[in-house]
Amino acid sequence: MNQTLGRAFAPKDFRRPARIAMATIPASIGFMIARGVAGPASPLPRFEAAPPWPPWFVQLHLAPWAAPIMSWIAVVLGAIGFVAALIASRRGWQPSPKRLIAGSVIAVLALMLMPPIATGDPLYYTAYGRIGILGHDVFAAGTNQFLPAGDPVAAAVRQYVPLPPSRYGPVAVLSEEAASAIAGDSVARTLFWLKVWNAVAYLALVFVLDRLMRPDRVRRTRAHLMWSLNPLLLFVIMADGHNDVLAAALAATALFAVRKSAALHTFGGGVLLVLAIGVKATYALFGAGMAWAVRRSPRALFALAAGSAAVLVPTYLLGGRRVIEATTFGLVSGEHTNLLWYEFAKYTGHRGAIAATNVAGLLACGALALVLLWRLPPGPPGFPGVRVTLALALALLIASPYQQAWYDAMIFPLLAVTVASRLDWVVAAHTVTLSFISVPYFYPGEHPSWWSQSERYGTDALVFTLAVAGAALLWLCWTRDWRQLALEAPLPGARVISGRTVRAERASDLGR
Repeated sequence: MNQTLGRAFAPKDFRRPARIAMATIPASIGFMIARGVAGPASPLPRFEAAPPWPPWFVQLHLAPWAAPIMSWIAVVLGAIGFVAALIASRRGWQPSPKRLIAGSVIAVLALMLMPPIATGDPLYYTAYGRIGILGHDVFAAGTNQFLPAGDPVAAAVRQYVPLPPSRYGPVAVLSEEAASAIAGDSVARTLFWLKVWNAVAYLALVFVLDRLMRPDRVRRTRAHLMWSLNPLLLFVIMADGHNDVLAAALAATALFAVRKSAALHTFGGGVLLVLAIGVKATYALFGAGMAWAVRRSPRALFALAAGSAAVLVPTYLLGGRRVIEATTFGLVSGEHTNLLWYEFAKYTGHRGAIAATNVAGLLACGALALVLLWRLPPGPPGFPGVRVTLALALALLIASPYQQAWYDAMIFPLLAVTVASRLDWVVAAHTVTLSFISVPYFYPGEHPSWWSQSERYGTDALVFTLAVAGAALLWLCWTRDWRQLALEAPLPGARVISGRTVRAERASDLGR
């Protein structure tokens, strides 16, 4: 082994990043909890607690600068911890999976008891649930008018922005109505039950991944670092309360269920797939991977179609065309683009620039998907549909004309079962950047001069990071220098470097 590779596998190398991860990940989660305990703050809507029910918080009336800074600190610490954990695991660190699961359960339950800390989207879910319980259509125009003037939910949601028609599927609406039915007209209690659904979905996928990866200690550790105790996901999903976790858990479980092409498994996978699409339509991408996985078995394909139809008919066709139109969300209609494409649109100054960049973004998604299907490394053994789904999901997340940090929940279950490679760093950079952007901030009146300057330079830096992440992905596709770990090696320490397999002795090279 040459000198460089010897240093890469030195026994002490994984200890420092492991210590950093063990310090910063709990600290990040601690800041999320502290921010939640401090209560809602501007520009997010304020609402009253509902003791003894969660969410539990003390309304501290944080200064306009304090609330976003606490959230940004949580993101910074989480990013450091996540990257350090991946580095340490690549160098041989294998923390106890049981401890990782226990940490995940504690973090998820703690954040479940807190109000959303950096987004007002759960207030939308609360309003949609209330509107549905009152017997109105959440997909109709003017949904804001359906809430009575004195309704507590109406008073909270109108502090934020005008309520648009729901763009979530009927399954998401059903979960919102269930939360509202249990909580009544209490905003706080409704938010709590919405977070309960998120926690159940999050932890269900934790245990699904643990069961799938249990025979391999290295892959099991990676799965829990990628999903279970990933502070970036805990921030955008559990701390913020976005419902993407419902779709991610359903779609990932559906994809994993078809790995053996058994008719019963594929039928169940089809049912779960349509339920995921019933939360967010973009999760139909997982269906392509599932169909690819069973393409050689007509019986399995029929079972997949039958399972999908068993849920599709009652949830969509009986719901009418309005449900389908609302949930597919036409991106070419001039809707506000994400930060990267918006910067291009802004500099043109043309009235139709946003619609034009939306079309360009969708075309870029298609082109990038073809490149990734061609150039991505082999998928994980035993999961034949993951590679196709990973290529399509990456193309959507990197090049889509509309994206948010919580959309990346789609990709992490796939990475959790995929071999470690340089792709991890591209996704990490993308998620961290969008997490920074997702934190709302507010200054009454005019911004201080120092804030305006930092905002301008900070936005440019974040746009540059997103562009670099996309360029890095294209470069990796061109060179195929993925630096993928070699699962086929007889020892867990084996990895592939520049196309050659380098095996390291566990006792001497990993310091075990």
